[in-house]
Amino acid sequence: MQRLNVKRLVLVALVTTLAGSGPLQAQQHGETLRGIVKAVNEAMIGTDLIFPIASLPFSEGQHFAKGDILVAFNCADLEAQVKSAEAMLRAETITHENNARLARSKAVGTFEVALSKAKTDQASAELEAFRSKMSRCVIRAPYDGRIAFMRAHEHEIPEPNQPLMQIVSEGDLEIETLLPSSWLKWLKPGARFAINIDETGEKKEAEVSRIAAIVDPVSQTVKVTGRFTSDTTHILPGMSGPTEFNPASGG
Repeated sequence: MQRLNVKRLVLVALVTTLAGSGPLQAQQHGETLRGIVKAVNEAMIGTDLIFPIASLPFSEGQHFAKGDILVAFNCADLEAQVKSAEAMLRAETITHENNARLARSKAVGTFEVALSKAKTDQASAELEAFRSKMSRCVIRAPYDGRIAFMRAHEHEIPEPNQPLMQIVSEGDLEIETLLPSSWLKWLKPGARFAINIDETGEKKEAEVSRIAAIVDPVSQTVKVTGRFTSDTTHILPGMSGPTEFNPASGG
């Protein structure tokens, strides 16, 4: 993450010096505008549970499919609370039904009926709260992807709301770069460009998919996101390289 931040600062400084230049001038004499590869979907997985981790099926770098279990907790105490809440709801329901029958024969008043109904509703709400918490005892993958990094370990109790792992989507990659805002005169979604990936030495074709809604007034740059139009085998999030834009492709 620090590496990406340093790259971004260098990129901002470079683009600032080139903001007044045209696209061809900016790429002459070795001056290039760099792009960074990112996963379309990425997420920090955390939890508010304070139960021991029972299972972590995947390690850093491993692939997983949508719906796979990423982490499971030992929620035996919570299971007991759910069973207790279920029993309480049954008891309150029986009381309410009995009061309703007695009320029809004038044996109890409306107050007793209303009170027992309120207790039934309270018991039902408490049960739903426990079941909602219970549903978080297993965290499943929201999409196909890979484990970017893992901070958690089996049997330990995680700190509440601290990330256990980071996941990134599989295959869906995009390119993020900062360009001079003056390029907006010709730069449009669909404009084609190329990126030379430093880590693999490959030149990949891409096109602009979206342009940020605001321009940075200090650096006079705009964030542009592109998508690959060629094969992305061996390309990983975090890779980067110089980009090549052609004004004629801007539409």
